Amino acid sequence: MSKLVYDSSGQIARYVASGLQLKADEMLRGYAMAIIRSGQILGGVVFSDYRPNDSAWISIYTTDKHWCTAKCLKQIFGIGFDALHCRRLNALIRADNQNSISLSERCGFVREGKMRSYFADGVDALVFGMLRSECKFINKQYKGE
Repeated sequence: MSKLVYDSSGQIARYVASGLQLKADEMLRGYAMAIIRSGQILGGVVFSDYRPNDSAWISIYTTDKHWCTAKCLKQIFGIGFDALHCRRLNALIRADNQNSISLSERCGFVREGKMRSYFADGVDALVFGMLRSECKFINKQYKGE
C-alpha cells in the first residue's frame, strides 16, 4: 500500500523536476511529498505555484507503474483540494506521454489546451485542469466552500 510523506529537504522536489524535465527552482518553492511503499520511494508529488483558495499546479513523477492506488489518489487530491483549499488543480503533461494523459483523464482531469514546443526537446505540453467539484477522490460531504 502506497502512502505520502511530506518532504521539506528538497530531495523529492528535485527528483520530480529532473524526471519531468522541469526547472528545479519552481519545484523547490512547492509542497513536495514522496510516494512510499514498503520503505521504498516510488515517486514524488509536488504542488507548485500554489495560490491559497484558488489553484495549484500538480506534478507527479514515478518510474513504478504500481504507485497509483485509489488510497494514494485520495491522499493526493485530499491534500490539493482539502488541505491546500484549492478550487482547481492544473497539470502539464508531455504530448508524447500517452500513459500520463490516459491516467489523468481517468482521474477526471480535462484537457484545456496545448503549449507548443514547451519542453527543451521541442515536445508540446498539454494543459489539464480539474475543478474541486469534478474530483471523485475527495469527500463529497465537505466542499470547503
